[in-house]
Amino acid sequence: MQDWRRGNRGFTLTELLVAAAVGSIVVAMSGWAMVAILQNNRRVEEQAITRMNLSRALDFISDDIRSAIRISTTAPSDWTIPSGGYQLVMFMEKPADNLEEQDNGTLASTTRVAYYTRPKTSNVVWRGPMILYRQKIGDSTPNALIDGIANTSPNCTNNLPGATDSGTNKGGFRVFVQHNRNVKLCIAGLVESTGTVYQAETLAAVRSGSATPTP
Repeated sequence: MQDWRRGNRGFTLTELLVAAAVGSIVVAMSGWAMVAILQNNRRVEEQAITRMNLSRALDFISDDIRSAIRISTTAPSDWTIPSGGYQLVMFMEKPADNLEEQDNGTLASTTRVAYYTRPKTSNVVWRGPMILYRQKIGDSTPNALIDGIANTSPNCTNNLPGATDSGTNKGGFRVFVQHNRNVKLCIAGLVESTGTVYQAETLAAVRSGSATPTP
């Protein structure tokens, strides 16, 4: 007669240890796979955000240019560039908004706007390595427009004959200005998690008839 107890015996200690080890390996592999998926999703999201921010910045600057009177890569002698590492990239004159008041108390028919790049400093919350700033008359300090700018110059081609180059030593924002009215904008953003640099560029021009072109 067969002993019924043999078919109902429990697992041995060795079998339990092997099962526990296999289970731990499966759980660990699942965890690693989940972490890899989350990290990849984060990278994809950061890349999408970087591209979107670059596109929005170019749209904003293009609108600024279209409403301007005159564009240049240098500032006039009476304009003071802030200290602290700000580098002038583009300067423009625009019709004044509601006849803004100048420092001397008179009403201005035009206003002026400057764009700077500046390395990120420890006392700001913006992402580095560089930040793009905008300042107009009346602003005590430049205002950050977009962060996460690369510290290397965009690799873009000047397709505006005779245009003035803002230079390749001012980080990830570069402009070419032709006759003080036609502008090619180039901007490069950095995805910190991967070190990938994304570049965007566009053409913009002051509105027809409002500029005073320089031959």
